Amino acid sequence: MRLFRTVLAVLAAATLVAAPAADAGQPRSPSDVLLAAFDTHPIVAKSSPDVGTFVFDLVRDPRFPGRVNDIAVECGNSRFQPLLDAYTTGAEVPDISRVWRDTTQPSCGFSTFYEQLFALVRQVNKTLPAERKIRVLACDPPVDWSQVHSPADLEPFDRDASIVSVVKTQVLQKHRKALMLFGLGHLTHNGGSGAVAQLEREYPGAAYVVADHRGFTSDNARLEKALGSWPALLPLANSWLGGLNTGYFPTNRDYPAGTRGYPGVDAYLYEGPADLLLREPLSARAVLDTEYMNELRRRAAVIEAPPGGLAWPEFFFDRERTLGVLLRGE
Repeated sequence: MRLFRTVLAVLAAATLVAAPAADAGQPRSPSDVLLAAFDTHPIVAKSSPDVGTFVFDLVRDPRFPGRVNDIAVECGNSRFQPLLDAYTTGAEVPDISRVWRDTTQPSCGFSTFYEQLFALVRQVNKTLPAERKIRVLACDPPVDWSQVHSPADLEPFDRDASIVSVVKTQVLQKHRKALMLFGLGHLTHNGGSGAVAQLEREYPGAAYVVADHRGFTSDNARLEKALGSWPALLPLANSWLGGLNTGYFPTNRDYPAGTRGYPGVDAYLYEGPADLLLREPLSARAVLDTEYMNELRRRAAVIEAPPGGLAWPEFFFDRERTLGVLLRGE
């Protein structure tokens, strides 16, 4: 009987030891993959605005504040960093919308993604001690639009230079970790002129770059089927995605014949088929703000923006209406 009990005990112990190994074989969630990237990189750089709910869900993840110190954003005028700091740490501020409305990019003024992101960080921070609160870093140049009266007044400002300065001084030099949210052109680390490429000349390998799936340029249905279920964050190295001809990815530039994978990108976020992805809705609050609309028209005029360009609100609205609600149009 004693021998029988001993055998049962050994079997039970073996079962307890084996269970974690079985769990380890399960596919990791996108959040697991992205947060794990911070083990080896001070920066995870992701294209934005998000095509789904991934970023919001990530910020809500209770593991996020323990792994990430900062969120660096494209739609934020760095001149208003003190205002943004006050807002995201819970203070009452007079007009937080100036942070994303007064950037060099008129489209930021109509963004609902950044407005919701800043509010979400504010709410998450209310639950955190001071040393773990998430800081949002505004990275667009510190333009004072009240002082812009001609195209020459914008010439001193360079967007990528501003991003590099903020991330270098506020993240890398302070040995912090940041999630960067920008258009992919600022993020690829393939030796170009974008912000991440510039940062990595001084901090090699600092960033892990994630591109959103917005549709393959050809044979989309077959390739999406190969991507499998969603959501998924798929590393490109040593994968069939990394072996694809680069022409299948929307790189917006030409590469030598035979180039494989998504140049300058480390992982691919799949939040569903491109035909089902929704475009970011316009902010009704901004559209209905007559004073702001008039200010955007003034800015377009003084910088001599081409007629019919995106700097003019009416053209921007018409483009959004024509494209419809789906990411790939109708």
